[in-house]
Amino acid sequence: MDDQALMNLFVSHLIERVERLKDGSRLVHYTSADNAYKIIAGKQVWLRNAHLMNDYSEMRHGLECLRAAWNSSAGVELQQWLDNSWQGIKEEIENTFNNHATSMIDDTYMICLSEHDDDEDSYGRLSMWRAYGGHAGVALVLNTATFLSETDALAVYSMPVVYRDQDQFVEWFQSWAAAIMDAGDTITKIDRQIILNLFFHAFRSFVLATKHPGFKEEREWRVYHSPSLDGTSPWIDISIETVGGVPQQVVKLALKDDPEVGVVGAAPETLINKVIIGPCETPLPIRMALGQAMEAAGVQEPWSKIGMSFIPLRDRQ
Repeated sequence: MDDQALMNLFVSHLIERVERLKDGSRLVHYTSADNAYKIIAGKQVWLRNAHLMNDYSEMRHGLECLRAAWNSSAGVELQQWLDNSWQGIKEEIENTFNNHATSMIDDTYMICLSEHDDDEDSYGRLSMWRAYGGHAGVALVLNTATFLSETDALAVYSMPVVYRDQDQFVEWFQSWAAAIMDAGDTITKIDRQIILNLFFHAFRSFVLATKHPGFKEEREWRVYHSPSLDGTSPWIDISIETVGGVPQQVVKLALKDDPEVGVVGAAPETLINKVIIGPCETPLPIRMALGQAMEAAGVQEPWSKIGMSFIPLRDRQ
C-alpha cells in the first residue's frame, strides 16, 4: 500500500467530495459586500476563531460523535486490534488526542465555504443569501487549484464537511474501522509513529468537519488553521481586530502564490472565478467598487466576471 492509498484509507469519508472538486466543481464564499471588498483589495482573508461560528455547538457535535463511536462495540474492537498489533498504542492514541482536544476547538480559526454548481452562476443559492447575505451580500466564486494542492507550506488546510448525526456517525465508523482492520499486515507493518499520526489527523477531521445532517444543503468546506498544532508560515499573520464590535484574535491568510513550494491558485488573479452581487438596494456602487478592486489585484477581465443576482428576496428588518 503506497502512502496515498494509506492516507485515503483513513480519510475515506472525504474522498468523494474531494473528487468532486477535481472534476471541476468550484467553491463559494457568501459574505457581506464590505468583507468581499476587503478580501480582494487587501489580498488576504481572515480566519476567525471557532467560538465565533454561527453555531459553536457544531464543534462539540463532532467531538461527541467521535467519543460515541470510539466507545461503541466497533470502537472497542478496533482498540483491541490496535493493541494486539502495537502494544499500548490505544492509550497513546487517546492521550495524544485528549492532550490536544481543547486546543483543537479553542485554538482553531476558520473560514467556511460552500460547493458551487454551474446552475448557481446567475442567482447564487437562496438559502445562503438568507443565511449569510445580510443587506448587501456578495458571493465570491473560487477556483479550486489551491484547495487541491498537496503542500504544507501555508500551514492552512481545507476539508469538506460530512453530515451525520451521532447514530449515523457510529454506524459509519463501524465500516471505517473494519476497513482499517481488513488491511491486516499492510497496516501492521507500518511504523508506530505513522499510525499515531494517521489516527490523530483522522480524529481531528471528525471533530472539525462533522455536522448535523440538517445543514446538508450548505455542502460546506472549511479552511482552518490552529497555531498550536500547525505552526506558522510566511502566509500567516495573527493580530487583534474588532469584527462586529467584538475585539478578537484573527488569523490573516495572505492570498499569494509561490509555485516553488507548491502554493498555486491562491492569489486573487487565479483564485477568483466569478463574483455574484446578491439581492440588495445598491448593486451598481458595489459592482463599481469590486470591479476596481479586482482590476487592481490583477484579475483579468474583472468586469465580465461580476454578475448580479436578481433572485426575489424579501428584505429582513
